[in-house]
Amino acid sequence: MTTRQLSNPTFPRAIAFPRHYLRIGILDTPPTMSSGVQPSEPMPYQWSCHVETESGLFEQYGFLDTRGLDPRRELVETLLAVIARTGAILVPSARETALLHGLQHRLADSTGTLGAALSRLVEVDRFADQREKPAAPRSVSADHPAASVIWPEDAFDPSPDLRDDRAAQAAYRELIDARTQNIRRRQLTRALVRYGDRQLSELVHAFGEHTGGHPASIAPGPMPN
Repeated sequence: MTTRQLSNPTFPRAIAFPRHYLRIGILDTPPTMSSGVQPSEPMPYQWSCHVETESGLFEQYGFLDTRGLDPRRELVETLLAVIARTGAILVPSARETALLHGLQHRLADSTGTLGAALSRLVEVDRFADQREKPAAPRSVSADHPAASVIWPEDAFDPSPDLRDDRAAQAAYRELIDARTQNIRRRQLTRALVRYGDRQLSELVHAFGEHTGGHPASIAPGPMPN
């Protein structure tokens, strides 16, 4: 299997349309599974993709595993249904690039479709300006309930408000736990979709800042699963 080279445009504005802004939810330490996922192997469980055309039209798609089985093959198949065409695929950093190439080697890619898609990857953080980063927020002990989720005051939407990747990973683990009640599963699902949308929006706007543009706000879209 041939690993194709990462796309490396010199200028952000030269990145081809349609532009696929891709954000992936990654579990640093996967749960114990019978399907061969290694304990030290990061596992993707969610993706969100904003597709922007040159005319300014956009579509948004997403996937979230809710079964607790090895989601990698289904995740790749649903993702390829969206990105397996021309145009750049923009990811936040080299971490997503490494993860996707790892999936290419782990899963059978007999048609070469995934490899062809990965040749169009562009890491957005390479265009970031060298700006002073804001002070890191006060850390919270992992034993503290707030380390996982923050519950909003709005009683009409009791789903948790996830504030960072660690909280999202904790929410996913709770979602796929067989002991979790159905009403709680629905709350966690909404929270994870909302968090993915928010992270994706940040990626789109970060790229817009680097190119001097002002991308429109994005809204949640259909989920292939």
